Amino acid sequence: MPKRAALYIRVSSDEQARHGLSLGEQRADLLNYAKEHGYIVAGIYADEGVTARKALSRRKELQRLLSDVEKGLIDIIIIKCLDRWFRNVADFYKVKEKLDAYGVDWECTREEYNTTTPNGILMLNLKLSIAQNESDQTGERIKYVLAGKKERREVLGGSLPLGYKVENKKPVIDEEKAKAIRAMFEHVASGGSIRSCITLLYQKFNIIRSRRVVGLCLQNRGYIGELYGIPDYTEAIIPHDLFFKVQEIMKNNSKNNKKERIYLFNSLLRCPLCGGKMAAEKGQMNVHGEYKSFQYRCRHRSPKGSAGCQFTRSVMEKKVESFLLTNLQALIKEHIIYIEKQRVAKAKDNPEKRIDTLKAKLSRLEDIYIEGAMSKEKYLKSYKEISGEISDLTLALDTPLSVPVSLREIVNDKDFVNTYNNLTRENKHKFWRSIISRIEWKDTPNTRGKGAYIPFKVIFL
Repeated sequence: MPKRAALYIRVSSDEQARHGLSLGEQRADLLNYAKEHGYIVAGIYADEGVTARKALSRRKELQRLLSDVEKGLIDIIIIKCLDRWFRNVADFYKVKEKLDAYGVDWECTREEYNTTTPNGILMLNLKLSIAQNESDQTGERIKYVLAGKKERREVLGGSLPLGYKVENKKPVIDEEKAKAIRAMFEHVASGGSIRSCITLLYQKFNIIRSRRVVGLCLQNRGYIGELYGIPDYTEAIIPHDLFFKVQEIMKNNSKNNKKERIYLFNSLLRCPLCGGKMAAEKGQMNVHGEYKSFQYRCRHRSPKGSAGCQFTRSVMEKKVESFLLTNLQALIKEHIIYIEKQRVAKAKDNPEKRIDTLKAKLSRLEDIYIEGAMSKEKYLKSYKEISGEISDLTLALDTPLSVPVSLREIVNDKDFVNTYNNLTRENKHKFWRSIISRIEWKDTPNTRGKGAYIPFKVIFL
């Protein structure tokens, strides 16, 4: 039976620029190698713009490959050369230990290693040590180059804050966009909110930014000329006194929000238009100078006519809470009935038997392919479909359907509403988050208006 081969490809941005290496070039090389050796390509795993010295956990495709190794989907890993795989001795042996545990080999298309002899292992360690040393030296050269750029006050890379542009390798003020930044800081310093800055930027300067990005802009020390942690790196757009005044305003607003307000359903409610999370707002102040009419709006909403969600309605917190207190026990009972039905259906379907059937089908498929009665393309397509279904069924078996004890306790509490009302607001907040995954609803003419009834849909954890 032919071996199932995983093709691993890696190229860093720097290597691609200096040596012309590319994912496409490596892919073609590995595919030809697999074809010549009669391997079945089980998958292609490509880490682009990633150095071999980067932490294992940050090489996403490598992690996906190792996950497939653990699932038993791979017999051999093919790489172009050792430095595409690792440039770190310790990391190599961490991964090798896992591969050995699952009986998975590895081969290079352009290099040959014999790890069954002491001399072969010595050559492998020497190669890894040399690659690691080269990587270290490259890192030192990069540090030297960056130090020179900082000394000359040049742009090091990446994007500059809005309001700056690059001229002769140096960051300079883009006067047209800098006007928008100055207007934004002056607006907040005069009592304007971060949310109203979004409208200001769009209506006056045709610039679209989310609330989060606006908040980050207002805290960006680049606007006082500080870049890469170095003061006076470039000319300031915002005077220091105005910048720090805005920081103080934002700090005080943040303190007040954390100290005085706890929102019960923040991030649980979903927008009926875009499906995004709805963010909490304090609403209007009452006659006693307090904020108690909390409400929720789509956090992705944008000014009318611009890109982004156009749903501007709000949902009052009291309306959501009232609906839940009235209907929660009935909703949980429905949820329990649904889970029980799913459990019966699962037992009836007998996934273990289905897995055995699929494995037998996979074996027959391999025999047909080996006998030459099926093309390679059709075989690979069928193989992936069957293997995928086996993986899904196996995962389903490992995830038993059950109802949390906490939900059953709520159903059995005959005085649930009173129990809830005796909780502190902070504990009410924790309570909802401990049982609910999200709350969905539909925006219709019948759900609009002050006294309108909204039939929320609750998805439990």
